[in-house]
Amino acid sequence: MKHPLAHQLRTTAVLGTAGLLLATAACGSPGEEDPAAGQSAEEPTSPVTLTWQAAPFGNRADDARVWLVEEFEAEHPNIDIEVISAPTNVDTNRASLATQIMGGASTPDIYNGDVAWAAQLADNGLALPVDRYLSEDYFDGFDPAVVEGATFEDQVFGIPLTLDQSFLYYRKDLLEKHGLPVPGTWQEVAEQARTLQDAGEVAEGITWQGASYEGLTAVTNEFVASAGGSLVNEDLSEGLIDSPEATEAVEFMRGLVADGTSPRGVPTYQEPQSLQTFTNGDAAFMRNWAYAYATAENEETSGIAGKVGVTSMPAFGDGDTNAASVGGWNVYVNPHTEQLGASLTFLKWLTSAETQTDLAKRSSTIPTLDAVREAADVQALSPVIVASAGNDLVARPTASPYYPQISQSIYGQVNGILAGTTDTGAGLEAARNGIRSALEGRSL
Repeated sequence: MKHPLAHQLRTTAVLGTAGLLLATAACGSPGEEDPAAGQSAEEPTSPVTLTWQAAPFGNRADDARVWLVEEFEAEHPNIDIEVISAPTNVDTNRASLATQIMGGASTPDIYNGDVAWAAQLADNGLALPVDRYLSEDYFDGFDPAVVEGATFEDQVFGIPLTLDQSFLYYRKDLLEKHGLPVPGTWQEVAEQARTLQDAGEVAEGITWQGASYEGLTAVTNEFVASAGGSLVNEDLSEGLIDSPEATEAVEFMRGLVADGTSPRGVPTYQEPQSLQTFTNGDAAFMRNWAYAYATAENEETSGIAGKVGVTSMPAFGDGDTNAASVGGWNVYVNPHTEQLGASLTFLKWLTSAETQTDLAKRSSTIPTLDAVREAADVQALSPVIVASAGNDLVARPTASPYYPQISQSIYGQVNGILAGTTDTGAGLEAARNGIRSALEGRSL
């Protein structure tokens, strides 16, 4: 009999610092010889132990790791999975993995990692290009933006496990009271927000994330893409953050704060502050990730439970792009694994239609497979999954191994613009210069 997961968990020692991932790698680049060469990619026929490093995920009452391991082991009796509980701090988790793998450790065999990590991991030789071992059409069932985010130099390094994206949340009771339709553009959101503010229904119109951190890059990515622009060009050789489309979008973002449609504190807001403002009943609209719906509808934690609506992200003006930044978790394979066949067997099982359906039903995750996400029984699970069908997923420029520097250039300058301490034109020009330096591999 397999041991319960509680007895399998062990704590990973934190070795190194958060910046270590971008240090010189010890195990080569994706173009070099495959360190797993010579191993069978088939499911093992004799007992083996597979190590999986992952932080708890799923809904609060159900750690998905527990039942995923139990069900997989029941179906694959030759593979015993030992779960290594990852640090919950993302930067600490990434630094710990970098230290272990750069040192040549064969464990963990596989690990969960942010979708934004793929290029950094690949460029530093910290993940195996899994598409070498999968059928040519394996990734056809995923949204192209999800696969793009896991790709580096035309090779796929991560298998999408969970999909996150942003949504527009709104007070459906207030829209109904004032005869307002669910808005389809950012301009309509702003107009309705001001209407509800003027009527004395709410103090704030729309709350969102404007602090100087990664979340602001995701928000900026959405506004710019909805306006028809892009943060960088297609081949990642130049920043486009100061294009006319991007400038218009960022000016609109700045205007929301400047005219009081959004809280004055938005330049300091991350996800929790935005959510608190909304669940307190102080805002009519909110931009946030999928998790926010359950919190906003929780009667124990929210003052507006039962009054919350959710829809796909708005377009910008006459545009037809409902841009939502791609978030979520991939599963990566340690290039030094000694259990390649077991790793691939588990990864393919995790991303099968059956497991993705179970994850949606039991752990409230948004499926990564399009067909599962669009299935009627899955759509019926949550308004968030329904709303996801209207989103146009847009990847951040994570395909560059220098993405952290790119993102810092964006959120640092845009935050100054939102706060009113930086002129829009000057700030976006500085952001473009910072992006250029990052793309050329130079420090900021």
